[in-house]
Amino acid sequence: MLKAIVVDDEQRARESITTIIGKLFPEIDLLGEAEGVESAFHLIEKGKPDVVFLDIKMGDGTGFDLLRRYQRIPFKVVFITAFDEHAIEAFKFSAFDYLLKPINTNELRATIERLKDQLDQEEELSVKIQALLSNVNSMNIEQKKIVLKTANSIHLVKLVNIIRCEADANYTWVYVQGQPKLLISKPLKHFDELLDGFGFFRVHQSHLINLNFVSRIDKTDGGTIILNDNTSIPIATRKRDQLFQLLENL
Repeated sequence: MLKAIVVDDEQRARESITTIIGKLFPEIDLLGEAEGVESAFHLIEKGKPDVVFLDIKMGDGTGFDLLRRYQRIPFKVVFITAFDEHAIEAFKFSAFDYLLKPINTNELRATIERLKDQLDQEEELSVKIQALLSNVNSMNIEQKKIVLKTANSIHLVKLVNIIRCEADANYTWVYVQGQPKLLISKPLKHFDELLDGFGFFRVHQSHLINLNFVSRIDKTDGGTIILNDNTSIPIATRKRDQLFQLLENL
């Protein structure tokens, strides 16, 4: 059984989550509710929950302020937020679950099912928190980080250090400057959507590249793009014009 608490300064939001959990998930033990950082901290210390459903903005601080109180965070976090583009971007880069207000029953159900499948290991959670706080505190792409999880390890990587991504069936090889390539159990589409707007371009069905690593373009035989590491990537015919336009604007 999972022990959980709900932290939100809006009573309606707390009631929504607790009501759905109470009706649909008897295997979750709701230890209590808190409406702010201080009350949440004391409830966590007392109840030792496995999972905390955590609001972002509260009267006496933010959910991030609560997390900063812990050197090592001993619980899983699911964030609750009204639409906040910057926060949502940070959650995605850091591989955190989040729920948008108003709470959708199907989204809450899917989130809880993921929680039941596997709770993060302490080391993994620590890396994800580190990435999240870094991303939330910075609007600068140079400082943004992404969590990449392989079968055996977890990596915290700066976006600007990702050279390219290459599809391998339902997996993706991620090539990072200065370290071995990483095999991630996500399709290339995941990275295409995640990195959209951050200087990456889907140059081919199987290839997503960081435009800042482009060295030159060979226009013979349909077109090939050469990266700084001397990798040659084919250019899809339908992508050529858009690619050339993007490179001209760099």
